[in-house]
Amino acid sequence: MRAIARRSLFSLSALSLVATALIGGPAHAEPVVLDRIVAVVNDDIILDSDLDLWMMYDDRVLAELAKLQNQNASEEQMLHKLTELRPMGLDELVARKLMLAQAPTFQVTATDAEVEAYLQNLARNAGLGGVPELKRAVEESLRYGTWAQYRAKLREDIILYKLLGMLLNVAVSDQQVLDRYRQLSKGEEARLEVRRLVFQSTDDPAARDAQLKAGKAVVRRLTQGEDVEAIAAELQQSAELEQVTRSSVSRPIGERLFAATTGDVIGPLESGQGFVVFVVEQVVSSDLLGFEEAKEPLRQQIYEEVRFKAEADLREQLRGRAHVDIRL
Repeated sequence: MRAIARRSLFSLSALSLVATALIGGPAHAEPVVLDRIVAVVNDDIILDSDLDLWMMYDDRVLAELAKLQNQNASEEQMLHKLTELRPMGLDELVARKLMLAQAPTFQVTATDAEVEAYLQNLARNAGLGGVPELKRAVEESLRYGTWAQYRAKLREDIILYKLLGMLLNVAVSDQQVLDRYRQLSKGEEARLEVRRLVFQSTDDPAARDAQLKAGKAVVRRLTQGEDVEAIAAELQQSAELEQVTRSSVSRPIGERLFAATTGDVIGPLESGQGFVVFVVEQVVSSDLLGFEEAKEPLRQQIYEEVRFKAEADLREQLRGRAHVDIRL
C-alpha cells in the first residue's frame, strides 16, 4: 500500500465537490447544486462525490499522477490530468459495483475480524504503530474520506478478493510453464566448449558393460588430473574442442552437462551409440536462469496474465448484462 500518511497532492477543494453556503443570502437566490449523478448502474447510482473519492483509490489513476509528480508538474497540470482521468476512474468504479453486486448471490462477505486484520497489516506495512495511528493518518491525509468510508472500501476489497478467487478459477499447467520457458530462452541458449570421448557399444549386454567400465575408468583418470588429449590419443580419438548447446544434445545429457562448470568431467552418460564422457573446457554463456529456478516466477507471471484476461472477460460479461448509463 502506498504510504498512507503522505499529504495529498492536491487540496481537498480541488478533489471534491465545492458547495457554496447561502448564509444570509437573498430570498430569491438560485439553488446550489451540492452533488450530481455521474452514472446509473442498474438500480444503483454513482455520485460525483463518489467518483471524487474513488479517484484517490484507483491504482491506475495514482500511477499516472505519480508520473507527473516525478516530472515536477505544477498543481494546475496535476488537476488537468486528474480531470482527463475521470472517465477511466468512473469505468473502474462501475466495474467494481457490478462485481460487488454478485457477492450476495455467492454468499461472499467480509467479517469485522477480517477487516481488522487487513487494517493491522496495512499499518504494519506502512511502518505505523497500529490501527489507531493508521486512523489518524487517514483522517489527516484529506485523501481517503472519513474513517468509515476507508473501512468500507477495505471491506469491499476483501469481498472482491474472495469473489474473484471463486469465479475466475485460474490454474497454470506445467506444460504452459515449460512452453513459456522455451519461448523466452530461444536464442539465449547456454553454450559450452567441451572435449568428448565416446565409448561405442552394441546391443550385446556384455559389450555394453565393458564400455561402461572403460568410460568410468577414464573419468577416474581425468578427475585425477591426467590430460584429456593424451587419453584421447591412447583411445585413438580426436577429442577436438567443440561447442555444444542445449538443443544440440539430448535432454538427459543436457540436464547433466549444463549444470557443470569449467573443468568438470561429466559422464559416462548413455547415448544412442553407447556412452560418452565430456570434459568442460569453458562455459561460453549460461542460461539466464535454469528451468528449475525460473519455473515458479514464470508460473506466477502466467497466472497473473491469465487472471487479468479472465477478469477482463468477466467485467465485459457483467457490463453486457447490466443497465449502465454514464452521465459524466
